[in-house]
Amino acid sequence: MSTWILQHFLNPAFFWPGVALVSLPIIIHLINRLRYKRVRFAAMEFLLASQKRNRRRILIEQLLLLLLRVLMVLLVLALLGRFILDPDHLSLFQGARSHHVVILDDTASMQDRDGEANVFSTAKDVIRKMVAEGVRRPGSQKLSLIRMSKPEETVSGMSERDVDDTLLAELNDRLDAMTCTHQTADPSVALETALQRLADDRAATRHVHVLSDFRESDWIDNKGAVTALQGLHAADVKLNLVRCVAESHENLGVVQLGGAVEVAAAGVPVTMLATIENFGTRAAENVRAEVFINGEKLPRTVDFQTVPAGKQVQKTFDVVFETAQIHEVKLSIGEDALDVDNQRFLAVDVPVENPVLLVDGSPGTEQALYIADALAADQSVTGFAPTIRTPEDLRKIPLEGYHLIYLINIPELAPDAVSALEKYVGEGGGLIWYMGDAVRPAFYNQKLFTAESGLFPVRLGLAPEELKRLDSASGTSPDIELVNAPLFQLFNDAEVPILDLVFVNLYYPLDDRPEAEPALLKDAKQLGTLRNGAPLLFEHPYLKGRVFTCLTSAGPLMDPAGVVWTNWANGPASFSFAVFQLELAKHLVRKDRALPQLLSGEPIELSFNQAFYQSEIEIVSPDDQASRVQATRREEAQADSNAVAPLEAIYRDTDKPGIYAVTLTTQDNAQEQRLFAYNVAGNEGALKRTDNEALRRELGEDVVVEIQQAGSYEWIRSESPGSEIRWFLLIVLALFCIAEQALASRLSYQPE
Repeated sequence: MSTWILQHFLNPAFFWPGVALVSLPIIIHLINRLRYKRVRFAAMEFLLASQKRNRRRILIEQLLLLLLRVLMVLLVLALLGRFILDPDHLSLFQGARSHHVVILDDTASMQDRDGEANVFSTAKDVIRKMVAEGVRRPGSQKLSLIRMSKPEETVSGMSERDVDDTLLAELNDRLDAMTCTHQTADPSVALETALQRLADDRAATRHVHVLSDFRESDWIDNKGAVTALQGLHAADVKLNLVRCVAESHENLGVVQLGGAVEVAAAGVPVTMLATIENFGTRAAENVRAEVFINGEKLPRTVDFQTVPAGKQVQKTFDVVFETAQIHEVKLSIGEDALDVDNQRFLAVDVPVENPVLLVDGSPGTEQALYIADALAADQSVTGFAPTIRTPEDLRKIPLEGYHLIYLINIPELAPDAVSALEKYVGEGGGLIWYMGDAVRPAFYNQKLFTAESGLFPVRLGLAPEELKRLDSASGTSPDIELVNAPLFQLFNDAEVPILDLVFVNLYYPLDDRPEAEPALLKDAKQLGTLRNGAPLLFEHPYLKGRVFTCLTSAGPLMDPAGVVWTNWANGPASFSFAVFQLELAKHLVRKDRALPQLLSGEPIELSFNQAFYQSEIEIVSPDDQASRVQATRREEAQADSNAVAPLEAIYRDTDKPGIYAVTLTTQDNAQEQRLFAYNVAGNEGALKRTDNEALRRELGEDVVVEIQQAGSYEWIRSESPGSEIRWFLLIVLALFCIAEQALASRLSYQPE
């Protein structure tokens, strides 16, 4: 009963006193019947006989009069209690006991400028107006405020709070201090959180208000959000979607900054790659970007010229890092509607040189010399520092210090050397194979190749084969045919057919005997073939690393019959051999040297050996604010004093884009620095908003939802919805008063 009262009266406190007043006309009626003494005399007998004949009519008239007086009291009660005929028409924060869950979109796109303010400021103003209206009807409303960036927790002190003056004052202070994040978030998570909070709520009415820019990228084809809204509707929760921006704005964003940073070296040009996307509907002209290294602006700009609407444009540019250290790179474009995606950050660890290990099984390691000359003819230009070793040395030297490993004309390897190579490649290293006359196919087939996985991609034939030369009458055809892959872009784009001058005379075929097992690794990708269609070049992944294989020799190796395997390294096209080796090295160099690029809001997670490092860590944010974090061991390791477990630390205050510097201190008080680059998610720049029809189609016809237009506050009504029947009640009360007076006059003992 109490729920019904709260739903139908704006002033429910008057209900029960009003019900008590209904008894007054009845009591007065009964008193009037009892206040006279009965005295019997002759004339009275005549009157009583007459009354008996009219008793039923008089009783009905008196009951009708009593009913009119009771109804008049009820009408006065309805007016004072502000009766609502249909509680579904209650305006916001009026009437029934309600719980309002407000989901505030505070993702990066809400920093979109809309006039003098941004969209996030508009959303905060809407919350202020909502609560200010609720304060006018205290004691009947609750409020919970959820930020979309942290849906698992309500805003501090804003969980199921009674809406009153205290809340309004506190909310204003909190909203003033609240800033929009640089993060991205899925609205479905916040909606599911709201559903969980309201599932067991016993409030008469429950509301979920979503304050957002309602971008297409967040709400269209988002099955999670649609499912959550449908779940709220099924739970009889009233849905209110409040638009905080009226129209989509033009916007450019820097969505990528990278390049060949894995091969960066001090004093060596590094090719960087930047991508700008136009999220708007008009082409952007004269787009230029500025480049900053360690906070210093370079004297040149990157010219993107025209960026078509809805398209991306990529540009490469060279950067020289003069010193061997960790460098900070920033690329920035001009201002537009959304500034947070107009810049992107990158941290680059620049060594003195990039060590490469060349392991050669040829006599005198002569084959490796051709690779070494190609990689480091001028080390100041390439940045590679090759080291030549024999196969036996693989068992003696640590491999983790090398950025790339070549295995050239290797006959066979010891089991521990194979294990070391598997560990190296599995952790992200790059490996390159070249064949030769010293190769023993049985070892490769038995120890290195399997159809499922392995360091070698093919099952080799028993002996090398010779590619027959074409006579002049048969015309000319290049011996090597490459696929159209990024690795061979320089060769495919060349105006002169460079590879026409390259001869391959000897190569290892695949073992294609019918009785043999599969001759090709399932994940191997064929990159090049010979003129006769025989496979020549392969690439395949191995755990975190990659392996490249060439089935001919690296240099001009000569067999006993005097046939040279290939002339690529020392023939007329030898210059292309150096180009190919440099591109191959850049392609396969271990990628784990690149410093992390993370999205704003993702935590920095550290794990390190407590035998070498102290537990306290210093972290400096992009705005030069220093924080100290204490690393701890895992709980299960703490329970076992003998367990050897790494120290772990998590730092979560990473909303601001830029470079975060993490400093570790060794046990001998030396300091090591690690840099983490944080950027805004590229899709946050897509500001195109969905229209109401598309949003309703997405939800389906069965889901009832209110969608409020930007800048409209009529839905936060100050006028009571009860005013629609107030005048009706007043008119009915007046009619009842007239009828009561007329009937009372008729039933009274007064002369005509």
